[in-house]
Amino acid sequence: MDWKHKVDECCAFELEEMIIDEIKAGFLSNDEIQEQCETYIEENYPDLEQISGEELSEIIEEYRMKFQYTGEEKNFLQLDRAFHSMEEQGIVTLHCAGYTQSDGFDDCREIASERCENGDKVVGCCFYTMQDLEHILHEESKLLHLSFGNCFDNPTAEEVGQMIAGELRHAGFSVQWDGTADRKIAIENFEWDKQFINT
Repeated sequence: MDWKHKVDECCAFELEEMIIDEIKAGFLSNDEIQEQCETYIEENYPDLEQISGEELSEIIEEYRMKFQYTGEEKNFLQLDRAFHSMEEQGIVTLHCAGYTQSDGFDDCREIASERCENGDKVVGCCFYTMQDLEHILHEESKLLHLSFGNCFDNPTAEEVGQMIAGELRHAGFSVQWDGTADRKIAIENFEWDKQFINT
């Protein structure tokens, strides 16, 4: 579909990248991606001739057919199992938690606060962001970086990090981390293989 002539060149590039990245990430439906695109256009290019909703839907479907991962989700499911094990230890875990690290910490704090109010055990958090994931999707890195932190003085952030690194290694991942709270924990040689399943 020849749609790029309808919008600013920069807008077309950013829209295309956004659509492809979200499809490869495998978390959002076509409707959710379309909503993101429409919000992006409205906020960043309000004076441009906009693509119709029907055209945008067709564009997303075309890219879905081309870029959707369709194999086994071995690596993602392995990571998801590690996250579940962390949850059992009181670590709030989130997949693709916002775009930036501050987004992820905000989301985790909100969940941790709710769980504490319910009397659940909460010691820390662990997540990666869309920004972290993009480095892999764009083949800039084979490291999936995970942010983490503690909720209270005990255990410390370093101790929460050790719990996370231990669960990742137990799940079969090779982990890169210097043991400090200042450095993210990284899973080495991570190939992203999640696919969106419309339930």
